[in-house]
Amino acid sequence: MKNFILTSRFKQVFLGALMVILGAVANNPVSSQPIQVLAGTVTSCGGDTVTVPISILNGSNLGAISLSLNYNNTNLTYVGYNGANPSLGSNLIVNPTMMGNTPQVRIAWFNIVPINLNGVVLNMRFVANGNSTMVWDLVTPGNCELADSAANVIPNVSYVNGNVTAALAPGISQQPNANVQVIAGATATFNVTASNAVSYQWQRQSGSTWINLANGGGISGATAASMNIAGVSGSLNNTVYRVRVNGACGNPLISTSSVLRVVVPIVTTIGTVGGCVGDTVSIPVSVDSVNNVGAISLTVTYDSTKLQCLNLVSDLHPGFSNNFLYNCGLFPGLGRQFRVAWFDLNPTNLSGLLFKMKFKVIATNISASSTTAVGWDLVTPGNCEYADANADIFPYTQYVGGAVTLQSAATITASPISNLTVPRNAPVTISVSATNAQAYQWQRFVGTTWTNLSNGGGLSGTTSATLSIASADQSYNNSYFRAVITGCSNPVLSGVCSLRVRYGVSDRISYQAVVRNAAGELVRNQAVGVRTALVRDSIGGTTVYSETHALTTNANGLVSFEFGAGLVATGTMLGMDWSDGPYFIRTEVDLTGSTNYQFLGGQQLLSVPFALYAATAGSVASGSGTGLRTASGSAASSGLPASGAPGAMAYWNGTEWLMIPPGTNGQSLVFCNGVPTWGACPIAGSSSPTR
Repeated sequence: MKNFILTSRFKQVFLGALMVILGAVANNPVSSQPIQVLAGTVTSCGGDTVTVPISILNGSNLGAISLSLNYNNTNLTYVGYNGANPSLGSNLIVNPTMMGNTPQVRIAWFNIVPINLNGVVLNMRFVANGNSTMVWDLVTPGNCELADSAANVIPNVSYVNGNVTAALAPGISQQPNANVQVIAGATATFNVTASNAVSYQWQRQSGSTWINLANGGGISGATAASMNIAGVSGSLNNTVYRVRVNGACGNPLISTSSVLRVVVPIVTTIGTVGGCVGDTVSIPVSVDSVNNVGAISLTVTYDSTKLQCLNLVSDLHPGFSNNFLYNCGLFPGLGRQFRVAWFDLNPTNLSGLLFKMKFKVIATNISASSTTAVGWDLVTPGNCEYADANADIFPYTQYVGGAVTLQSAATITASPISNLTVPRNAPVTISVSATNAQAYQWQRFVGTTWTNLSNGGGLSGTTSATLSIASADQSYNNSYFRAVITGCSNPVLSGVCSLRVRYGVSDRISYQAVVRNAAGELVRNQAVGVRTALVRDSIGGTTVYSETHALTTNANGLVSFEFGAGLVATGTMLGMDWSDGPYFIRTEVDLTGSTNYQFLGGQQLLSVPFALYAATAGSVASGSGTGLRTASGSAASSGLPASGAPGAMAYWNGTEWLMIPPGTNGQSLVFCNGVPTWGACPIAGSSSPTR
C-alpha cells in the first residue's frame, strides 16, 4: 500500500493482531455484491463551496483503503473535508498533493480490526469557480485499491467518477442600442449580448411599469437574445424596450433601455392600368402625404417596345400652380424616360393624385394578358427626390412602381349549342368558352330586343361562362339565349342557343337496327356512331331534324336507342305538323365510332307518330283536311260513310270521305304519297333496318 509506511515493529504487532482475529474474520461472511467506490456529482453557483461525497458501497472486511482523486485545480480549490465515517476512527489520512502535473486529493486508512462500509466515507470540500470532472487515478499502481484484513488487495472493485458543475452569474457584454430607427412597415430588431445566460425576457415600458412581451402580433424572439417587431406601425414611435437576462446563478440582470423611432416615409406610387394594342392609357402618379414641398424631381422608366410616351399629362395636382415641367426623352445610358420637375419659392403640401401621364400601347404578339412594368429611376442621383423650401432633400422616401396590363381581344372558342331540347321542368345549362374574356353577360331575346339577365328566379351564372336554369317550364319553350363577352376593345357575341321544352306527350321513338359491315357480317360488341334523321316525303327527302348517338352493338349486332333523345345536330321535333307527311327515319352508321357516316337504311314512320300528332294537331275538322278517323257511332252528322266492320277507318281524300277496311293482325298502315295503305310502301333502291 502507498501513502504510508509500516515499521517492522508495527508490522509484527499488525500481523499478530491479524492472527488473533482470524477466527472472527472467518466467521464474518463477505458480501456477494461487488464493491463500488463513487465520487459524487454536484452543481453549484460560481464561488460557492461545494461538498463532493466519496462513498464505498458493499465494502466488507476492509483492512486498508488507498484512494486518489484527480481534479481541475484551475476551477476547483481544495479546502478540506468533513463528515468522515465514524468507523474509520483516527487512522484516516486525507491530503491534497500533485501527481506530476495533475492535482489529486489522497485518502489513506488502515486498521488491524477490519470494518464493513456501505455509504459515505467522507465529504471533500472545494471552492468552485468553474466546472471540473472528478476522476479516480486508476493508472498509478496502488493509488486506488482496497485491502482486506490479511492485507490482500480486493479484486473487481469498480470506480465511478464524479463531476462538479459551477454555474456562473450572467453578464451583459453588449447592451441594446440606445435608439433603433426604422421606416413604418419595416422590421425593428433589438439585440443583447450576454454570457452565462439561461433565459431572456424582453419588456416594453408602459407608464411607470414594464410589461413582459410575448411572441405574436408581429413580435418574435420575445424570450431570446434578439427580438424582432415586424410591420412596425407609427403608433410604436418612441416606445421603450429592455431585456431581463437570467442565469443559473446570481440575480437577473436588466439591460439598458432602447427607444424605438418609427419614421413614416413619403410613398410615391405609379398606378396599374390596362390597355389594348393601340389604346391610349392614362397612368396615375400619387403620393400619400408630404408637407412643405418646394421642389420635386421624378423620373419614370418604361419599355419603349411596348409603350410609346405621348409627352402629355392630365389631372394635375392644384398645388402645381406653375413651373411644372415634363418631357419624354432618350437619355444616354438610361434609355427612354418620362421626367417631371417642379419648383416654387412658396412651398406647398401634396397628397393624393399628382398627375396622370399618357402612353400609347404599341406591344405586338400578345397571346394572352401580360404586363409591362412602369418604374422609377432610383439609380441616377437626383432623378427621384423631394426637397423643402430650403432645398434640403427629404429623407425616408419610397417609390412604388406600377404596370400596364396588355390585353388581347376576347375570342370565342366554343359557342352555346345552337338547338337544345329538354324535358319540361328539367334543369338546363348553356355554356360558352372564350379566351381573354374579362366579363360575361347572358341575354335572352324578349319581343324584339336582347335583354340582360340577372341571377334570381331560378337563374344563376348570368355573368359567368355557364348560364343555369333551375327548372325549364313551358315559358322557356322557343326562347333564345346568347352571351356577350367583354375582352379588349369591343365586346363579342356568342352564337344563339334556341331552347325547346318538350310538351307533356313524349317526343321520343324507340328504335332498333342491326348493324352489318360491307361483307354483310354482323358487327358484334363494337362501338359505333349512329346518325338518325327525320325526313319528309321519302328516304332521300328534306331533313327536318337529325341527331347523333354513340352506341355499342350487342352480341347480335343490334343497337337500341330512343330517337329524339340524341345529340341534336339540326332542327327540332317540337311543334311539328305530323300531318304534313309522310315522314321517314333515315339511319347512318360509322363502324369506327366516329362521324364518318355511311347509309344503313330507312323506315317510314307508321302508327307511332300519331300520339305526337295528337299533341299538336288535335282532331281533324269535319269535312276538311286530310286525315284518318275511326269508324264509330253515328256518321250522319259528320258526313262520314256508314260504319263498316270493326276497325274500319274513314279517309278524307280532299273531296269526300272514303272507307278503309280493317287490316289483318300485325299489319301496318302507311302513307304512300298521301294515301293510307295497308302494308309496306315500296321504295326503290333502298333497304330498311330491322326494327
